[in-house]
Amino acid sequence: MSDTANRQEISPIPAPGVLLHIGPPKTGTTALQLTCHTLRASMLEQGVRYAGDEQQPSTAVFAVTRRRHPSTGMVPFLRDWAKLRNEVVNAKEQRVLVSSEFFAGATSEQAATVIRDLGGDRVQVLITLRPLAKILASRWQQNVQEGVAYTYVDWLTAVLKDRESELSQKFWSRQQHAELVSRWARVVGPDRVTVLVVDDAHRNALMRDVEQLLGLKSETLRLPVDLLNRSLTAPEAEAIRMFNVAFKAANLSNALRHKLMSRGGALLLKTRAAAPGEARILTPAWADVAAQNIAKEMMASIAASGVRVIGDLSLLTKGLDASAIGEMDDAAVKVAPETAASLALGVLIATGAARGYEHGSRVPAWAEPEELRRVPTRNLLSVAAKRQVQALLLRVRNLVRR
Repeated sequence: MSDTANRQEISPIPAPGVLLHIGPPKTGTTALQLTCHTLRASMLEQGVRYAGDEQQPSTAVFAVTRRRHPSTGMVPFLRDWAKLRNEVVNAKEQRVLVSSEFFAGATSEQAATVIRDLGGDRVQVLITLRPLAKILASRWQQNVQEGVAYTYVDWLTAVLKDRESELSQKFWSRQQHAELVSRWARVVGPDRVTVLVVDDAHRNALMRDVEQLLGLKSETLRLPVDLLNRSLTAPEAEAIRMFNVAFKAANLSNALRHKLMSRGGALLLKTRAAAPGEARILTPAWADVAAQNIAKEMMASIAASGVRVIGDLSLLTKGLDASAIGEMDDAAVKVAPETAASLALGVLIATGAARGYEHGSRVPAWAEPEELRRVPTRNLLSVAAKRQVQALLLRVRNLVRR
């Protein structure tokens, strides 16, 4: 069946206009962002600008929402947001696309700032949604890549049964879809919010729908090769999770873990071809049912909100295929040596230690004393300086005594 089968005709947003895609996470955001980032030139030729310099403007979004960037552990400077804002408001193209799932975590006040800064009445908000049941496993493994050490079952229990837990509140701050739609509709008005239901049965339908919203020619947003963003297998996720357990016990920084894992080990793992029959991440039946029930309530609220809906809202209540449901025994998950080796190699590459060693090195191999390996360089320099001063004072005293 084609991508456009049974899809409704979609009128483009008014020009000049800004299409603000706010996610939430795990709704096709990465595929859309990487496609647009790669095909910027083709979009520009048709009068559409994809804002930002990278795959998505995460630093700017963290700045305006006052959140710590995982790669630095610091809230970015507002000048990062100002740069993106200036690009959008000064764009000469008829339409501009701004896309980041991190907008989904904005408060009402922050959302109002975002809308005002990006053009006020020119801004249309796009929210992409998928069935909640299908987001669970995907969101957990992403959390694991971001440092979570919970097993999948413990994570599900916290998210679906303990709505007061910190883990649960973080998840629902972005995935309470009805509240997300309502929050942004209150800021811009329901007539300027579009909910696009992502239909997994039609792989490229998301791209075709976004093309219409932006007034692009059909097939513009199509890469010549498939984008790699596959899910982790159960052994891969377990290897990363146990790395997180050890890393946390070592009391090392989250920014370092993000560099080594989210930008290193996990990325390289997903470039390997999973072994035939390698265990999948399975969702317990009780969690699948709970997600469907929550999704039904959210669907009813969205339907009554007055926002524009593209696609079939009832798809949001769809449960998992039988092959994805089951009980996982985390203790029985076996991590193959090849999987562990890929993870370790990704961490090594992320450190930067591999650079300059392609053809060997003239630098002699040496090892720091074990007791100094965890001492920061600035502390070592401070101690060395103090010892130099002490040695100098001692020499002066000896000279005076003579």
